Amino acid sequence: MKKIVLMVALLAISGRGWAECQIFASQQKVSWGNLSPAERQQVKGPLLSLPEKQFQVRVVCSEPQRIRLFPGSDRVQNGTFALGADGEMQIVASHALVDDKPVRLAPVNLADVLPHSSDSENLAILPHQGLAFMDGSETYGKTATVTFTVRSAIKPGAIVERTTWRGNLKIKMDVR
Repeated sequence: MKKIVLMVALLAISGRGWAECQIFASQQKVSWGNLSPAERQQVKGPLLSLPEKQFQVRVVCSEPQRIRLFPGSDRVQNGTFALGADGEMQIVASHALVDDKPVRLAPVNLADVLPHSSDSENLAILPHQGLAFMDGSETYGKTATVTFTVRSAIKPGAIVERTTWRGNLKIKMDVR
């Protein structure tokens, strides 16, 4: 029996702004439940895809701010976020809102003054990359919300004992 769990930690990075901001997640723990040996052994390919899971992250500030989010993990594997020793997670951000108005998303690095790429409604997050909220240019607001979809896969095969695979996703907030 194998149990698969993703833990979500939320962290703040202080910015130059004077506003106080807080970050919230709709779930601190995402679980795929238990997989039986039969489910793992039926897969013919290199990876067993798990059902997609979603959670929402919301930032609330006392004054309008430029808000950026930076998903990260202690482990990176095959250009994706690791899920246990033999699993991987792909993370897609979508349904972004700033002050309850739909906006687009653009990839950004922590040191970037401006996002360096075009924006879109959905953004596949790469390790060591964040997201900026865009509406023609980078948006300022008191609230920002985004939905993260986690697409995970693990290596199939025989496991003779109960094992729990854990992944962790840390989401840092940068406001200025």
